[in-house]
Amino acid sequence: MNLKEEALAKACCADLYQSPLARQILGDPPHPGGLAATNRLVRLMDIAQGDWVLDLASARGTSAMAISRVFHCNVVGLEFGAEPVALARATASGPPSTPRAFFLRGDAERPPLMADSFDGVICECSMSLFADKPSAVAQAVRVLKPGGRLGLSDMTAEPGALPQELQGYIGQVLCLAQALTVSGYVEVLERGGLTVTHRENASGGLVRILDDVEAKLGALAAWQDIAPQQGLDPGIEPGMLNEAPQLIQRLRGLVDEGRLGYWLFTARKP
Repeated sequence: MNLKEEALAKACCADLYQSPLARQILGDPPHPGGLAATNRLVRLMDIAQGDWVLDLASARGTSAMAISRVFHCNVVGLEFGAEPVALARATASGPPSTPRAFFLRGDAERPPLMADSFDGVICECSMSLFADKPSAVAQAVRVLKPGGRLGLSDMTAEPGALPQELQGYIGQVLCLAQALTVSGYVEVLERGGLTVTHRENASGGLVRILDDVEAKLGALAAWQDIAPQQGLDPGIEPGMLNEAPQLIQRLRGLVDEGRLGYWLFTARKP
């Protein structure tokens, strides 16, 4: 993939997460467990008052602003999409303002930021979407200060676990299509020069998302009807809504078996 193709793919992915379908499925912030999972991850990172934290692929800035308020630290949100960056800036400057949260437009896989400048880097439900995960980890390590901490939360999937129906758009929205195994994430972090300090199964958040999706099938049906009128791809194959209850049940079974999940990882730079 050349640089132009890669940029187009990143733009498509950024637009995907701002789509009504993604918001219907994932809510805000767009990852399992919501802000409770975010706060848990940051606590595991031992982020202190006054620290500087980089939030990679920060979307509309919900997590970044919450981290800043709860932990009294400074957070820079980096997001590829222009619209979510504008929304995050507007929200951060509005009442109640979040003076310690700042938002930049840029590539989370290649942060345009100085080396050794952050106490922590957080990456929620985004690493699974990065085309070159080892390079993305190397870049995160580059911007961390010595002794800095990386917090990663993401979907996990055993090889061959993902049903064929989730190989495309819906799988991307759910961060499943390119997810690694638990050991796969540990390996990519360690090869990047980090020491993994904690790993935690947080798959309960995934189960709750599946419950929410099942409850929102009516909204998805409405999206299927409305999207073509707006010139958008509804992202739902014909007949998928009829098959959705069975698919959700299969996914719950895979979570129960440990073949699909959602995990938190923390790691430290030497």
